[in-house]
Amino acid sequence: MEHEQITRSDDPAGLRTVCDQAGQHAPVDPDGDIFENAGQETVPLDHYFSLVWSSLSWSEWVPFTAEKHEFREIPREPGLYRIRPAGRDVLMYIGETRRTLRQRLNELRYTLKRTDLMPWNDPYREAPALWAWRDAEGFEYECSAAPLDASTNGRQGMKSLLLYRYRQHHGESTLCNFGRFHPRYRRSTDRRENLRGGRLEAGQKDNPAGGVSYPPLHPAGKPGDPDWMGLSWSDVDLLVPEKIQAVPAGPGLYLLSDPESQEIVSIGQSATCADRLLDLSRKSRDGKELQFSFHAVEETVLPHQLGELENDLIGNFFEQFRRAPEFQFRNSR
Repeated sequence: MEHEQITRSDDPAGLRTVCDQAGQHAPVDPDGDIFENAGQETVPLDHYFSLVWSSLSWSEWVPFTAEKHEFREIPREPGLYRIRPAGRDVLMYIGETRRTLRQRLNELRYTLKRTDLMPWNDPYREAPALWAWRDAEGFEYECSAAPLDASTNGRQGMKSLLLYRYRQHHGESTLCNFGRFHPRYRRSTDRRENLRGGRLEAGQKDNPAGGVSYPPLHPAGKPGDPDWMGLSWSDVDLLVPEKIQAVPAGPGLYLLSDPESQEIVSIGQSATCADRLLDLSRKSRDGKELQFSFHAVEETVLPHQLGELENDLIGNFFEQFRRAPEFQFRNSR
């Protein structure tokens, strides 16, 4: 059944293939410019705070401090979720889950209840970052969720699209995706490593993960073009050690493609791109050869910035083809 109620030139029709099962959308302003979020706030149509964003139908915003009955606004299906600090025009985090959204967010908010100790890095990787920003800035969080009955590829691809569109709209990434962190805090490790994070002492250097976002890539061309997304991609070559010798040392982005169909099957990044490609060339793929192309990042970049660039490519790919590359999230949970 087709649930889309909005006609937009920037909404690829096929994107609805993934989103059709998201449910009915909230009422839209007849002029197509704004709508009211349950009478509480007025935001632009298809804004990252709105009840209709990127063809998904989102729940009302619910405070992390809400009573149990109020938290039932959060859907019980798998899907996508977003977190914001109350009163701020910014998103903290965009996530996805194959579990019920209500259970996932309920567990996250209880993980953040303790104010004297930063949570561990597992099982909720966003928890330490959310804790640090709340501790530093006094943020009170709210969440909203959108059910999405899709494969892992569909959910993860939609998450990449949302992060990509947020960067295009806001000019930078969410504060807690891609490993971003508050500059004056260090992150907790996983439980088994048992090193609790916290505020850095005066005189200690800022956490590099608190650095600025890489500017969003400008949408241009299509995947596989030599100038896709305004980058300079190398000629396509077989993914074999002797061909990888031409890849310069240092950070870069890469595309893997199928020699027969020429279809891109994976998009990646690495601080040592040549080493990463060499490692990939040695992995068994049931006797199937792959091709690669790369873009060398010539300036100094931080790990989260490489993640942002990679996601811009995945998000644009998803926007154009309404799916992620075939192998992109094959090993995801």
